[in-house]
Amino acid sequence: MKIGLPNDFRRYLSMRGASVTREETASHQPLTLRALAVGSFLSFFLGVGSNYADTVIKGSYMTLDFSTPGAIFLFLVLVGLLNSIYKLTGRHWALSGAVTGLLAIAWAVHFSPFDALPLYSPGVLFSAFLILSLAANTVLAGMGRNLSLNRSELIVVYIMLIVVASLATMGLCETILPAISGVFYYASPENKWAEILFPVLSDQIMLNDGAENRTFYEGFGTKDFSVPWGIWLRPMAMWGVFLLALYLTMVCIAVILRRQWMDRERLSYPLVQVPQALIRGEEADTVVNPFFKNKIVWAGAALPILVGLFTGLNKYLVGWPVIPTAWSFPMGYGQSINMTISFAVLGFSYLIGPDIALGIWGFALLSKVEKMFFVANGVTKQQDVWAVSTSELLNYQGLGALIAFVGIGMWVGREHLTQVLKKALGRDSDLSDDDEIMTYRSAVFGCLLGTLVMIGWFMYLGTPLWASALFIFLSMVIFTGLSRVVAESGIAAIISPMIAPDFMVYGLGSKLIGATATANFSMGYIFGADIRVFLMGVVANGLKLIEGMNRHSRRIVFWAILIAILLGVTGSLFTVMSLGYRDGGINSNAWFFKNMPAIIYKTAAVNIDEPEGVYWSGMSFVGVGAGAMLMLTWLRQRFLWWPLHPIGFPIMTSWLVDWMWFSIFFAWLIKVTILKYGGATLFARSRYFFLGMIAGRMLITGGFLVIDYLTGMVSNAIFWI
Repeated sequence: MKIGLPNDFRRYLSMRGASVTREETASHQPLTLRALAVGSFLSFFLGVGSNYADTVIKGSYMTLDFSTPGAIFLFLVLVGLLNSIYKLTGRHWALSGAVTGLLAIAWAVHFSPFDALPLYSPGVLFSAFLILSLAANTVLAGMGRNLSLNRSELIVVYIMLIVVASLATMGLCETILPAISGVFYYASPENKWAEILFPVLSDQIMLNDGAENRTFYEGFGTKDFSVPWGIWLRPMAMWGVFLLALYLTMVCIAVILRRQWMDRERLSYPLVQVPQALIRGEEADTVVNPFFKNKIVWAGAALPILVGLFTGLNKYLVGWPVIPTAWSFPMGYGQSINMTISFAVLGFSYLIGPDIALGIWGFALLSKVEKMFFVANGVTKQQDVWAVSTSELLNYQGLGALIAFVGIGMWVGREHLTQVLKKALGRDSDLSDDDEIMTYRSAVFGCLLGTLVMIGWFMYLGTPLWASALFIFLSMVIFTGLSRVVAESGIAAIISPMIAPDFMVYGLGSKLIGATATANFSMGYIFGADIRVFLMGVVANGLKLIEGMNRHSRRIVFWAILIAILLGVTGSLFTVMSLGYRDGGINSNAWFFKNMPAIIYKTAAVNIDEPEGVYWSGMSFVGVGAGAMLMLTWLRQRFLWWPLHPIGFPIMTSWLVDWMWFSIFFAWLIKVTILKYGGATLFARSRYFFLGMIAGRMLITGGFLVIDYLTGMVSNAIFWI
């Protein structure tokens, strides 16, 4: 009698964070250069396309949140369309050559006389790539091969895509250019930015072309324009030093914590389960991936596709009905119950444990009670910290809870961290780093190097050593805590309860840190404020996919990440600059070109002009939040009946959670009902319905962006998250 775990259960465990089966490990082929070639193009294309969609098409955001619609959409196109074409045409080189020739002729006719082929045009880029890749596929077909990617190569490409998604728009590129230039364009006698900020903002990290950057914000107004690349080199080089150090540190921390989160604590990583299902179904001898032949998948995809189709058609056909997905009911004391159905949130939330989902939506509702209590007792907003709603004291409370959350995680993983440190120092260790994308020695010393460079960068700009060190330490704690929340809860969008710049400027006070540090930390909003997506979080999720890859292939993943950062940022910045000088930044996305810079400068100017000391009320609520988090964790560990998972407490006051809670609740209700009455068998089948729901939401969003690009339609947003 054979004793052991059934294969189906092994596969289920692998999706929950355990090791993959031996059969799946054996099915991972070695990497080839085609993975980096395809991944490099798609990285550059996503950087260009996402910014073009934001600034010109003004449609659905594709790289705004951790749901990374742009990355998933392109991956679906790659696996479901391109890989199938490569396999099919690769079997007959003559057919492949004929298809390539026809497409090349059509391309030449359409773009003739070739006097307008801008690199910031997604259509130009993708059509050129399609023809070149089919030509390469024809050559390979003559040798009995094709360009289709195997499982290991698909993993590398997807990781590269989500890396770009974390930086292309909200994460960095659409924020940084207006932030370092807008103060000169928007300065006026009324806001006094010229007299308050100009003396303390270093010209090494800011840009002024001598004319208040007017052409960048208002555009040349003609097709014949030139981007003054040279004037951007110095500030972008300075920021490049800091950002490379920041991203190196983020990747290193993700590597250090990977085994603890994945193998020891068995986090579920819901955000990568759609690409994981696609990758596991990919076979060299199968033209169409089984994921696209699954009827349950398409049943789930039909819901967001139908709703999205009605929403999109409403923009084209006046009076076309729209299917409502949001309702709101007032509660009193300035609060309301917001009930919104997000198909992405619903799909991801179904893939997490019921206790985690209950913790998120349960604490979201409890936060309403706390807010009502504050309003009823006259506790209102005293500071204009980021994302404050009822009172900034709730933000301080959330920060304290998040710090405690990270501290608890470090304590739980102390044995693993000790072994990592021993390995880095060359001492005897029980850990092997053969299965990591870099050695533990490289990760530990890379983390230290990146941290020292970031601290030195702020000191170079005039910030005191103690303030620089505290700011960087707090920033990395926040990034680590949110990365853990995303990996465990699969929450599609998240922001910190309080950001590091606000803690330094508002919490410690501008009197203590000084005017220069206040200005420098306010510029930290660029990478540390509206962090609805950031590199550490996506890398931590992406590393879940490398299970089964051999050591050599895993080492290549690290370099693939660096390539993706370089090409994604290059494509994004190139597009933002080109479109800004062509059409004018003020005519594109108002949030990135006007509102976000205004918040940065207002924060700095107000706190420099009217300096305040330490905000002791806020500091006390940091302690309240930390103490409550410790108590909630103890209750969960001590009493099995305790219902609320503490992961929801640090983020409960976020406006994003307030917007998403109903979708999380709905997913929780469906899941507990299915588990109770249908058992594990029905749950295993229903899982593909929700994977399809996620895929369908990404397909209809990306599909309408393509349609809008071809038709010239603007402002046709299908879904927000």
